[in-house]
Amino acid sequence: MILSKRSNGFYNVIYNQANGKRTRISTKTKIKAEALKFLSQFEKEIETRKLQKLTCISLSDYINCFQSYSKTIHTPKTQKGYQLTLSYVKTYFGEISLNDITQLKISDYFEQRIKTSSIYQARKDLICLNSLLNKAIAEGYILQNPCRNIKRFRLPQKQPLFFSELEFDLLISKVKEPDFKDLIIFASQTGLRQMELLTLEWNQINFKDRYLILDNRNHLTKSKKIRTIPLSLKALQILTDRQLKNKSELVFTYHNKQITQTTISHRFKDFINEAKINPELNFHSLRHTFASWLVQRGVSIYEVSKLLGHSSVNVTQIYSHLRTEDLRVSINLLNN
Repeated sequence: MILSKRSNGFYNVIYNQANGKRTRISTKTKIKAEALKFLSQFEKEIETRKLQKLTCISLSDYINCFQSYSKTIHTPKTQKGYQLTLSYVKTYFGEISLNDITQLKISDYFEQRIKTSSIYQARKDLICLNSLLNKAIAEGYILQNPCRNIKRFRLPQKQPLFFSELEFDLLISKVKEPDFKDLIIFASQTGLRQMELLTLEWNQINFKDRYLILDNRNHLTKSKKIRTIPLSLKALQILTDRQLKNKSELVFTYHNKQITQTTISHRFKDFINEAKINPELNFHSLRHTFASWLVQRGVSIYEVSKLLGHSSVNVTQIYSHLRTEDLRVSINLLNN
C-alpha cells in the first residue's frame, strides 16, 4: 500500500485487493499531511475487514488439522518430530485461539523452551511452528506469521561422532548374525540413512554399472531429491552374496522378514556394549563414519555432500576439520 501523487496534485492510495487486483482510491486532498492521515486510517480499515473475514479456530483444533495434513506429505520420522513439538505447544499455550498467538508470546515460548530443554529442540520447534503458521495463513485463519521475525537459532558446531577403524573392527567382530553384519558394513560403505537402507529394494540396484538409486518410490529421501550412489567393491560383494539367497524384494531382511527400526536400535546398542567402545555411538554414526573416512582420504567436501544427499554443501562442512593434511601443507609453505 503506497501513497501516490497524481498530475492534478491530488494524492491517491494504491493497494492490492483481496483477489490480487491492483487498484487506487483518492484521498481527495492535495495536502500530503492529510493524505498520510487518510492512508493510516485506510490501512486500519482494510486490516479490520480482513480480520472480520478470518475463520476463528483454536490452536488445539488447528494443530489436529495440521497433523492430519502432515501424514500426507511428511515421512514417519518427520511426523513424529512434529507430533512431539506440537504436543508440547498445546500444553504450553493451553486453550487459546490461533489468532491470539502473538510474536511476544512466541518469543516467551522459545525462551522457556531453551531453558527447560535445549537450543537444539527450540530450533526444531521453530521449523515446525513456521510450517504450521504459514499453512494457517494460506487457509485464511491468520493474517501474519508471529514467527516471521524470529531468526533461526544458531547452533554451536558439534563434531560428528564416527567410528575409528579399530572401533569398527571391534564392532564387526561382535556381530555374529550375517544379516546384521551385512547391513552394518553396507551402511558404512554407502552412507545411507537408516530408512533408506531398510526400504532398499533389488530394483534399485544396478549391478552392471555398480550403483544404487534412491528414487523416492519406496521411501522419500530427506531432501526429496533423487540420489545415485556408486558402489564400492565391498558393498557390491555384499549385494551379490545376498542376491544369491534372496527371498524378498527388500535387500536387507532379518530371518527373511523386514527389519524394524526398533530392532536395529536395540541390537546395535548390544553390539556396542559387547565391543566395549564409545556408548554414544549409534547406527547413524555409520553415516558419519562413511563421510569422515572419505574426507580423511582426501575426497572433497563437495563430493561427500553429493554422496550424502545434503541439501547444501554447508551442511557437510562439519567434516572439514578432518582435512588436517591440507592445513599441514599450507603451514609448511612458511618453511620455504
